Amino acid sequence: MVRTAILSRSNYRLCKRYVAEEVACAINKNSADVVNDFIANLKIGKGNSMNDIGLHMPLNILQKHFGTNSLKDFKIPSHEITTSQLNPYYVIIHLDKYDFINNILKNNIGITRQHCVQNSKPCIIDFSSPNIAKPFHVGHLRSTIIGNFISNLRNFIDGRVVRINYLGDWGPQFGYTLLGLEQMKPDISKNNMTIESLHNAYILANQMAKNDSSIHDKAKSIFNDLECGNSTSDINTLWNEFRSITINELEVIYKRLGIVFDEYDWESKYSKEKIQDVLKQLSKIGLLKVKEDGSTVVLSNNQETTILKNDNSTLYITRDIAAALRRHKYYGSEDLFYVVDNTQSKHFYLLKSLIAQINSNINVHHIPFGRIHGMSSRKGQGILLDQLLNQAKSTMVLKRKYSETTKINSMDDNEVADVLGISAIVINDLKQKRKKDYNFSWESALQVNGDTGIKLQYTHCRLLSLEEVNCNITLPDEVIAECFTETVALDLILEICRFEDVLTETNQELEACILVNYLFRLSNCINKALKVLNVKNSSSTIAQQRILLFYRARETLSAGMKILGLVPLKCM
Repeated sequence: MVRTAILSRSNYRLCKRYVAEEVACAINKNSADVVNDFIANLKIGKGNSMNDIGLHMPLNILQKHFGTNSLKDFKIPSHEITTSQLNPYYVIIHLDKYDFINNILKNNIGITRQHCVQNSKPCIIDFSSPNIAKPFHVGHLRSTIIGNFISNLRNFIDGRVVRINYLGDWGPQFGYTLLGLEQMKPDISKNNMTIESLHNAYILANQMAKNDSSIHDKAKSIFNDLECGNSTSDINTLWNEFRSITINELEVIYKRLGIVFDEYDWESKYSKEKIQDVLKQLSKIGLLKVKEDGSTVVLSNNQETTILKNDNSTLYITRDIAAALRRHKYYGSEDLFYVVDNTQSKHFYLLKSLIAQINSNINVHHIPFGRIHGMSSRKGQGILLDQLLNQAKSTMVLKRKYSETTKINSMDDNEVADVLGISAIVINDLKQKRKKDYNFSWESALQVNGDTGIKLQYTHCRLLSLEEVNCNITLPDEVIAECFTETVALDLILEICRFEDVLTETNQELEACILVNYLFRLSNCINKALKVLNVKNSSSTIAQQRILLFYRARETLSAGMKILGLVPLKCM
């Protein structure tokens, strides 16, 4: 059997390109489209025997370009191509196993990332985006962790990402909060205001409005004065104080989750007085129309959408248009991603349509997600995010206390428990299909066994422990592929290699569950290999090669965990 030693030429990505070009040449269709079609459909896997390696391609893809159902006359120089015995709908382009092993174990994760980074323009990720003067409710959990995952993924692949938290600090709710505070004096003063007290003031004002219709008019008037620049200095000071209190308390949560934003953007930045240039642009291209009631609408897709009320106050769509244009101009970005739940699909469809008419170089991407059901307190009320994280932490403290495998850690026990709790919550969410609603379960989220965030942390810690126990064994300078004769070793090497394909698919779909399920499979392969590939009682050569394999596995696992937003622990 003739197999070419192509994997030693470069990494897996270039290997696929090399094979794709050879296949394209063999059928005299060496165009970029054909080559890219082959690259997209080539997947690494075992051949027709346990020790055989090959690139698998769907038979219909080859037939589409080859133009025949028979492979009898199809030849690739220096390659053997056969139909898969396990799946007759696939063909296998055979590779040299030893060159494959050498290439995968020789190149670290940094090489993978170096070959992935391509884009010079940043992409904007708009996510989390809670309202000021309101506690961080679990309703913002999905936007926060999905947005963080997408940011990490795009940063890993493209290299340039701008993370924006677009805070809702504009609207009549400010007036309600202010009126509620007036009723709560002297209980609440400027010196002891918190997000909780501001939220309580907002609730109080809304309750008052049920019995007094003038409350709504007063709240609306306060906001209109603020938007038009007619409010008093005291009100302006309070409004800025609300924003500062919100940011300070939010950043405690974000720090705990390991999330850092590049910019806090504000709806108030796009009041009517500040977006005159945008209105002129809309008018210039014939999209604006002033109605008889004094409101201003924009025409798109044969429908009218109000962007200025008759009192000249702006709406969400107005401010989103202005924000999108500013972000494009300031950052030079052409791709704007908005991580917002499914219910806002119509809004972003309209935004995308309007932006395309204003500037065709700007691409608006709505990343919708489903809602979480079942996250409520015993009183039936929605719980706050810090309450959720604290409950997860408390549960992990107890589980670690009674676990025989708990080890002394350089980190504080509470810190380890917090990381474990957050890992469990994050992975329980990200393993779900993004667009679907799901029912939250404390039992499944915080279980130690099974496919959970705890499993990923445990596997990572186990690999680090192996390295520490065998610290006298150094990583070898060369790969000796012949040392890897066991099936579990080849399975693990194949899984490590698949990381690039998984990242590509995850990026195309922006579905975290693809990467999560891959890391579960990788963890399973690692734990199976750890049972068979003994290091301590092996010869120095074998021990070095096995340590290298487990080191590459941990490197891949760690990179995947960080993309998902986890902090890989050293021990637990």
